[in-house]
Amino acid sequence: MPPDSPTLRRNPIARRRVLKRELAVRGAVSVAELSEVLGASPVTIRRDLEALAREGVLERGYGGATMRAARPAEEALAVREQKNVEEKRLVAEAALRLIEPGNTLFLNDGSTVTALARALAVADMELFIVTSAVNVAHVLVENPRITVCLLGGFVRRTSLATGGMLAESMIDQFNADLALLSCDSFGAEEGMGFTHPEDAAIARRMAARARRCAALAIAPKFAWTARMNAVPIGDVDVLVSDRVPAGLAAALAGTSVEIVEP
Repeated sequence: MPPDSPTLRRNPIARRRVLKRELAVRGAVSVAELSEVLGASPVTIRRDLEALAREGVLERGYGGATMRAARPAEEALAVREQKNVEEKRLVAEAALRLIEPGNTLFLNDGSTVTALARALAVADMELFIVTSAVNVAHVLVENPRITVCLLGGFVRRTSLATGGMLAESMIDQFNADLALLSCDSFGAEEGMGFTHPEDAAIARRMAARARRCAALAIAPKFAWTARMNAVPIGDVDVLVSDRVPAGLAAALAGTSVEIVEP
């Protein structure tokens, strides 16, 4: 529904959902700005912000609020898709150069993989793609030249990704030419890192069942280390990024990892 619809003005649950999204995208926002976006009175907005502050979602400030810091992988997919859009597009374009007609591909979930899926949806290539992401499958199926296999399993709301025993066992049925995997962090020593154990397990399984493994990582992924390692650097064949820092490039020079940039 439009942000300023009458339903939002009357429905506190829907209104606060929009408030959280606006805060997540902007980082900080004023009562006046939120009032204009939602078409609600400043008094109503302040009441909503106080409720969200009690839930621990945000921190109140003079005349507005700021979002509590969250690990990138724990943000909702809709929020992540609105960040670093140009960088993800560049990574997707660079990743396309690794793909050949007739390939069987593994794609996990993530906003960078979604950007790649959009590029593949308009590509003139016949492909067989296995993915754990419901939204990625939805994009890819628009291309009649792509056969899409969506892994079964339990779907996590924040990522729209399937995981668990069913998804992992399905991966073992395929032999992929290339696994194109988005990760939460990447380092020369730890390889591909993930916040959620299900994501780590899916990536590890996909990398093991593919002839080559490509890590898709925008520059911010190099600045921190996720909770768990999943794909060690020795199992990564290619790093695809919009910009690889000089220090990381130097560290990778002593490995077999190929760097692909726009």
